[in-house]
Amino acid sequence: MSSIPVFLTSEKHHILIVGTTAAAMAKVGLFTPTGARISVVGTGAQAALKDAGLLPEDTGVSTVIVHDRAFTEDDLNGKTLVYIALDDELAEERVLRLTTARKLPVNVVDKPLKSTFTTPAQFSRGALQVAFSSGGMAPVFVRRLRSSLEKLLPPSLGVLASAAGAVRLRVKSLIPDATRRRLFWDRLYDNAGQYADLSQDDVERLIVDAARNHRMGATTGQVQLVGAGPGDPDLLTIKAHRALQQADVIVYDRLVSRDVLALARRDAELVFVGKREGDHGIGQDGINKLIVDEALKGRRVVRLKGGDPLLFARAGEELAALRAHDIHIEVVPGISAFQGIAATTQIPLTDREYSSSITLVTGHLKDGAYKDWARLAGEGQTLAVYMGVRGAGKISSGLIGEGVKASTPVAVVENGTRANERRFYGTLEGLADLVAKNDVKSPALLLIGDVVRNAADLAWAEKETERLSATA
Repeated sequence: MSSIPVFLTSEKHHILIVGTTAAAMAKVGLFTPTGARISVVGTGAQAALKDAGLLPEDTGVSTVIVHDRAFTEDDLNGKTLVYIALDDELAEERVLRLTTARKLPVNVVDKPLKSTFTTPAQFSRGALQVAFSSGGMAPVFVRRLRSSLEKLLPPSLGVLASAAGAVRLRVKSLIPDATRRRLFWDRLYDNAGQYADLSQDDVERLIVDAARNHRMGATTGQVQLVGAGPGDPDLLTIKAHRALQQADVIVYDRLVSRDVLALARRDAELVFVGKREGDHGIGQDGINKLIVDEALKGRRVVRLKGGDPLLFARAGEELAALRAHDIHIEVVPGISAFQGIAATTQIPLTDREYSSSITLVTGHLKDGAYKDWARLAGEGQTLAVYMGVRGAGKISSGLIGEGVKASTPVAVVENGTRANERRFYGTLEGLADLVAKNDVKSPALLLIGDVVRNAADLAWAEKETERLSATA
């Protein structure tokens, strides 16, 4: 059932609630704080409202009108919304027929198919109102969603929102630049918890003081180096998601999945810099210049990198370029490929039986040379190789040449954690053939070591073989 999401101006509406059931009283309680006029009609209405603590003299609200009698057609006069919450189906049908004849919006409580509108689950934080609806199709899901979000938003957010509205024009005069002003409000929201237990007057004063002290120089922009994780958007951190929602410019590589980019702010500028194994696109110097220039314009820049931004991502060069221009930098860590792939394959990277250490290396270095493999792998060790697909043959021969057993298990995982993830298992000796035979492409991770024996795929295959042997 499709719905049109709207918020109605409460003081312009007169709501009629027909019935004295618990559901009817719940609607009275929901709408009383809004300031809308409310008429309650039903035999025993006075007693029902008294039991619910909703009589005007109990609530101090003078907008509730009580008619302690049966409904009549004249009760529809002057009303703009009608709620029906009756236990008597015949009476319900009569009220519904009369209401529909007048073309008034009507809600038969808990009966969406009879209603012309539904009331969403909702909660508020002062001036902020949040509403959820499934069109009456999945009320439990809506309730759970509301509960989850309600826990995330601090109560102080309501006072902060009201205070922000009160001083909005003053802040605009102090911070005339729209981009810088949005950054100011973003940071204020991020620190909403600091305003707990303060009065609105105190919060207004603090907001104005913060606006006066807001840095207005050429470098008021900022750059966040954000880890996009290995590809699954569900593995993105809450802070990374927030950064994507607040960014003016997002500079991203090929390894960032489309599902992650879909979480960005709708009007953010997306800049693809095309970094991949063996192809650096505009080059690192070009990327450095791009993020510096955008930040110097006062914009909020997200440099979005696959995995973790500080692991094999040349972050050091970008940090140095930004620091040289006194640009504010924040690093938001992400789940790296080796962590995400360990989770999907269920390979424990360290294991009391197989490995007490893990080493992370890249398959190629700045000068094209390879690591001293002899110190990186072997019995009791796990080796994770990033960007090692093209060098699989050299890696295999180098390790075996330094004494690592040719029979050492290996796992090759392409597009780890994504919907199109592919996994291949073999031995160190056959690593190059494994990659070539399956046409493995980047991004892919090589895991080398006895811990690979614990992979869920292999454990299942072993049990299946034992089952088939037992039944043969």
